[in-house]
Amino acid sequence: MTHSEFKPADKTVGEKSRALFEIWQTLKGERLAPRREEVTLAHTRALTSSLWFIDVVDGGKDYRFRLGGEEIVRFLGGRHTGQLLSELPDNPFFVRMKKTLSHCVAHGKPVSLGPSAATYPGKEHWEVEVVVLPLSEDGRTVSCLMGTLQLWPRGTMTGKSQQ
Repeated sequence: MTHSEFKPADKTVGEKSRALFEIWQTLKGERLAPRREEVTLAHTRALTSSLWFIDVVDGGKDYRFRLGGEEIVRFLGGRHTGQLLSELPDNPFFVRMKKTLSHCVAHGKPVSLGPSAATYPGKEHWEVEVVVLPLSEDGRTVSCLMGTLQLWPRGTMTGKSQQ
């Protein structure tokens, strides 16, 4: 995966992705990122089905699933709460996920991907867009990540991300 596949989070095309990015920007203010506890259901209620939180483990050596909305649970075929990313199958979707999460942690800035064809086995008929937003408990390091996974039938959004 090249850095050119990543785009700034403010260039997302999905309505939920854009909405979450705006919430994140408002909560962070001039800081690196908001704290996890500052992101409340009052802020994200309309986004919960596609919202996820992942803890950063050992500075980005691994990632632990904290919470995933119902749309994500359906897409992945189950809940992964408490599981480490390293415990999941070494398929193209999770490999790409780790690279994207690691990019966000390393740079301390939001990042997005897609819309592009889904790489999760059996879900290739979907297009996905992901936005990854850093959270920080100490204001210096990324300790948690949040984001959205938006889905469309394949062919629906391809090309719109370049407009």
